[in-house]
Amino acid sequence: MIAQPRRSLGYELVFVAVVSLVVFVPGIWSYSLVDPWETHYGEVARAMLRDGDLVHMKWEGATYSGNLTENEGFRSKPVLTFWLMSAGLKAFGVANGYSGELTESDATMIGIRLPFILCAVAGLTLMWWMLARLVDRRLAWLALLVVGSCPFFCLVARQAIPDMPMVATTMGALSLFILAMEDGERPCEPLWRPRVGRRTFVIDPRHVVWLFAGGLVVAQAAYYAFYFSVSPIVAVRNSLPFPNVWLPLFMLALLAAQSRDGWMIVRLPTLVVGGVIAAIVKEPFPVRRRSQTAWRAFVDNTLVPWDRHAPERYLVRAIAYLPTRLGGGTWRDTTEVSDRIIDVRPITTMRQVYLVGCYAILGVSVLAKGPPGLTVVGITGVFYVLLFSRWHDLYRGAFELKRGLVLLIAVSLPWHIAMFLKDGLQFVDDYLYKHVLNRAGDGSVDKSFGTFEHYTSQLGHGMWLWAALLPAAVVATFLRARMTTREGRVRTIVALWAIAAVGLFSIVQTKFHHYILPAVPPLAILVAFYLDDLLARRDRMHPLLAAVGIGIALLVCRDLMHEPDRWIEMFIYRYDRPWPNGDPWQIDPSDAFLALGLVAAVAIALTATRLQRLGVIALAGSGLAICVWALQVYMPIAGTHWGMGDAMRTYYQERTINGQKLVYFGPRELRADWLDAHTHWSFDTVIPQTLQVGQPMTITVELRKQGEDKVVETTVTLVGSVSEVGEHTVVVALVPGERTKLDPYVARGANAPRGRPPLRLVDADRLIAWQLYWRGEQFWSGGEIWGWLPENKTSFPNPNNAEFLKYIGDRSRMPVGRRYFVIGDAGRLASLKSQLPTQRGRDTFEIIDTTSNKFWLAWFTL
Repeated sequence: MIAQPRRSLGYELVFVAVVSLVVFVPGIWSYSLVDPWETHYGEVARAMLRDGDLVHMKWEGATYSGNLTENEGFRSKPVLTFWLMSAGLKAFGVANGYSGELTESDATMIGIRLPFILCAVAGLTLMWWMLARLVDRRLAWLALLVVGSCPFFCLVARQAIPDMPMVATTMGALSLFILAMEDGERPCEPLWRPRVGRRTFVIDPRHVVWLFAGGLVVAQAAYYAFYFSVSPIVAVRNSLPFPNVWLPLFMLALLAAQSRDGWMIVRLPTLVVGGVIAAIVKEPFPVRRRSQTAWRAFVDNTLVPWDRHAPERYLVRAIAYLPTRLGGGTWRDTTEVSDRIIDVRPITTMRQVYLVGCYAILGVSVLAKGPPGLTVVGITGVFYVLLFSRWHDLYRGAFELKRGLVLLIAVSLPWHIAMFLKDGLQFVDDYLYKHVLNRAGDGSVDKSFGTFEHYTSQLGHGMWLWAALLPAAVVATFLRARMTTREGRVRTIVALWAIAAVGLFSIVQTKFHHYILPAVPPLAILVAFYLDDLLARRDRMHPLLAAVGIGIALLVCRDLMHEPDRWIEMFIYRYDRPWPNGDPWQIDPSDAFLALGLVAAVAIALTATRLQRLGVIALAGSGLAICVWALQVYMPIAGTHWGMGDAMRTYYQERTINGQKLVYFGPRELRADWLDAHTHWSFDTVIPQTLQVGQPMTITVELRKQGEDKVVETTVTLVGSVSEVGEHTVVVALVPGERTKLDPYVARGANAPRGRPPLRLVDADRLIAWQLYWRGEQFWSGGEIWGWLPENKTSFPNPNNAEFLKYIGDRSRMPVGRRYFVIGDAGRLASLKSQLPTQRGRDTFEIIDTTSNKFWLAWFTL
């Protein structure tokens, strides 16, 4: 019988991505960004877009002290999260537009969250491809279902936080690593043969992986060359000059070292070092001729043979001696190992292609969240070498460590260098010591401590149904994994992956709930292996294991019924915020949790009967139902109450607009705006419900002294009224003759030097953020509550109220007779009433938005 060729996976891969998007994307716009992380990171990304600066991250909101001269900066995370957010906001055309734009458009949530969903889909697709190629398609689809439907995974996939890019890159890197180990010895076969004229070109996997890896490096190098050319000022004293030249060249040199010819050039420093050391060893000190001859004989015959054509080999052979001897090798083997260490072999096999892709993705992982993903992959690799006794392959370069580490550095290190140049040692102190080493070593940064058992509840709540099957899956892994079959080896490597992830994050001292997320995919894949065994009748569910699974499913169900906030607490900062089960919300999802739990229990029970295949189908349906309910019902409820988007939207819809204030830092910019504007002026904003044609407006034009931004030269007030209201545009018809007040300054601007860009501020009822430090207030307002002018710095997070009392007592910043909005914590906002300085303020104080049980909005007239 003739064997049938294996069906291509290409179209099915596209279908995998489409299915994942269909499950994850719908509804991401239906609830507020969750405070504080989505909005905190979103504000950093918005500042990137505003400043056109993709290197130097900054947070310009109020500090906890409320000091008007301070801002925190931002150094706690690498840059990939903010590149993704910036790209999403740019693609959907939001951020840094009109006043209140972020609250009005659903595109805000889509732009912020969609890139992270794409990361999750990419990780799932690479995982599916690995399993389909090495085992079978059925297992791959089961793994896609189990991993993707875990509430932990699918909920975090729709959160704009660094964890999903890190987890997705970890999944992708380990999938390629497993492919390299199990499917790597075949040659690179052509993927496409395009014909151009009379010539035929061959596109193979090497071109694909180098397009990806090289694109990552070249794109960054080009940007850094441009960035340091237009922004050459650095914070590091005595640093190398011209970073716009040496940093891109450094990156391109590392990329060139991926080829053998490039490596022969890049390795020149080792030639010098090795040659010097070799010369010292050959003539260590003046001795008598007889002793000198004996020393040379010892070096040449006993230690390391001398090679005058490649002196760097001396150093490398000396280093290679110990591990080669441990692996049972000889001195001849040492020479072979050193040759492999020194040289880079051409890429000819799929193993090399897979590994290059693995290292490139690991570089992206470092840019996503620093070392966690790289550490998980590294520990898994060490476990693999130990368990599978692959020392011989390690010594002989089968893991492409040399090429891979150089590529990893080329992808991940340059941004860290650029940020260090811009921020100085404070970046090293904050990022490396405080947020990496201290979080891992002592947990003192966030005071979120725990022991090994801390994550058992997070895995139980986060995987629910699939966590109930974990005991059976783990037992099956130990009993059925065989090193003699490919399926057994893949299952074993996945088990090592799970052990590495759980072990690492159990050791790390800081224990936020979401830190254990990297362990969810391998644990879920082990469950998928077990389901595949049940479908193929290679195994059966023991009644005892079924009883354990039912017990776990029902216990988790009970927890979620009584504490439904357990799910959203998997990816937020504080775990003491209440679920909205009190008045006036009365939200009780316990019935839905109970129904899902009972269905899950019945499905598990079915797998212990003769209807085990029907039981697996029921488990799949139950898992998918839990996923869809979590995404489409649970999160819109939870997101509304853990975010302040609705309250901020109410402010922009209810405020009264009085006009616009324009601050010019030189007459040239004033002339550019007003030269052709004679009778009408327009500005963009969210249109409040009360705005009407004919409403009076004032345009306040403030001209600052050229070169002295703090000195006001003159202020001109133009009077008019609303003549037209657009979708988000207000057109003001100026009273005849008003425009002539600006003529002297317009004329001066003809020959004036260029100044800084003007400030354009909507003159409306101001918003005050009172005793609020959740970061969303800065993001949703587009920075309006922490503006450049003193009267626009209206964020007062410190509960001692010192800065707030100064503000409300300063009539130049907070004039009497105007209405003010206040957003604050739901539990404290009502107490503001007694602190207002006027009787009118206390009488008019009213809480107007209680959509969220965390963040309320009030107003008063001072």
